[in-house]
Amino acid sequence: MELSIKHKTKYEYVNPIGNLIQTTKLYPSENNALKIINWNVTRDAAKKSKIYTDGEANNIQNFSNKNKVKNINFTVNGKVQTFDTKGIYKNPLDKINPLVYLRNTPLTESDSEIVELGNDAKNGISDSIEISHKLLKLVAERVEYKPLTTSNETSAIIAYKQRKGVCQDQAHIMIAAARSIGIPARYVNGYMHNNSHNSEYQSTHAWAEFYIENLGWVGFDSTNNCSPDERYIRVSCGLDANYAAPIKGVFYGNNNSNGFIENLEISVQTLEYNSQQ
Repeated sequence: MELSIKHKTKYEYVNPIGNLIQTTKLYPSENNALKIINWNVTRDAAKKSKIYTDGEANNIQNFSNKNKVKNINFTVNGKVQTFDTKGIYKNPLDKINPLVYLRNTPLTESDSEIVELGNDAKNGISDSIEISHKLLKLVAERVEYKPLTTSNETSAIIAYKQRKGVCQDQAHIMIAAARSIGIPARYVNGYMHNNSHNSEYQSTHAWAEFYIENLGWVGFDSTNNCSPDERYIRVSCGLDANYAAPIKGVFYGNNNSNGFIENLEISVQTLEYNSQQ
């Protein structure tokens, strides 16, 4: 499938802000499920670094400005070809030992309920891929997709207790449960074309990947109760949403911290290329 992407992110600050550095993971790496035809990331009023690739195959680029600005706009324009690999992800640039992804973070810690969720998925099953699909189904059944019920700081424990959240929360719950039963798991950011939960609150999409022995990394999206297929564009990954964040920023120097209060607007449009003809 050929897809085009237009992704805009706008920051508006209460007061003009200077000495700002923003690190981005907005440029995907090619892999067995993705071929890049063209991809461009821009930010107004900024000096940008060269792109470098980390051990997780994330492409990282820094944007900075010393002059004071009140509005910042990121734009991603891309065109890609995608392939259905049944969720299996392979990339020779992805070199981190999978055992690293047994490490928990504040967003992916487990409590007794999440441990029970993991054990419910396991429940006498020895095959890791079968356990993973069972966990996918359980989270899809038990955690309602409901916007505005959580925030970026909501942990897997809190989201699972309230049994609702967005794709970030569902991914964190899956990751926490998988790690609790010894399956390496990580968080993935990207896009999905024609998401079954289309709404004004949808922007980028998120899902989990589990490391399955003799198979490698496999994606699981409990929001849509499936593994990623040709509708998905994988962009970045990490231990949790913070580690995989598309944009992270810091400021330094004599800035008034009150001026760093920001309003954020995100819009994403994905189109099948043939539909634009």
